[in-house]
Amino acid sequence: MPKTLAPLAWWKRIGCGLQLLLILLLLITTYTAWWWIDSARTCETQDQYTLHGICLMRIHDRANKGDNAAQWAYGNYLETEGRQQEANVWYLRAMHGARDGLDLRDNMKAYCDRIPGFDARSVEATMLRVVPNSPDAHLRLLQLYIYPGCGAFDLDKASAQIPLLTQCAHIALTNYLHRAEGTRHRISTVTRAAIRSNMNLCEQELMVPPPLGDTVREAIPVRKEHLDELSHRLAALEP
Repeated sequence: MPKTLAPLAWWKRIGCGLQLLLILLLLITTYTAWWWIDSARTCETQDQYTLHGICLMRIHDRANKGDNAAQWAYGNYLETEGRQQEANVWYLRAMHGARDGLDLRDNMKAYCDRIPGFDARSVEATMLRVVPNSPDAHLRLLQLYIYPGCGAFDLDKASAQIPLLTQCAHIALTNYLHRAEGTRHRISTVTRAAIRSNMNLCEQELMVPPPLGDTVREAIPVRKEHLDELSHRLAALEP
């Protein structure tokens, strides 16, 4: 029998059942190989809630080596997978290992007094430790102090952060004025002046948007309607 026909004859002899099994194994192997290759190719576009394959392995390795962003991301992945206790361990590592403003994630405010270890005192202490060497982190403190779901809520402390802001804080300042109105908190003339000063900074950022990713920023870039709302709320306080 010609050598070219030998594989075909062998294929016919093994029977339909084994043929289907081999085809299924080939499909599974092909899909698995494609899945791993694709996980590496799409690593830059995967978010922290859908990590998989090689990208997940890389994030885990970076987290073990102390990379703060990777620790937050790996914790988010574990939480999505329903492994909350393991996620909390990584969240705590990330919080206590924070060194600059970008390490102070929104998670810290959201988890305040909700997850073990994220009590208000610990979250606030971590932020206060970071701000001397990372002034952009004052925005994180302002956001913490105006968040009513956390025991660190304190509008007097929030007021003290406003003159120290190094970036446009249009969302936080609007929320601050909203909380102040709801609690009948008196806003001093010094704080009002600081808000106006920040609005000037917002106007500059509106004309020349800053680069993303290098400092703490608001979640949404400033737009004209944001400044209009903030200006309207501030004007409503005037005697």
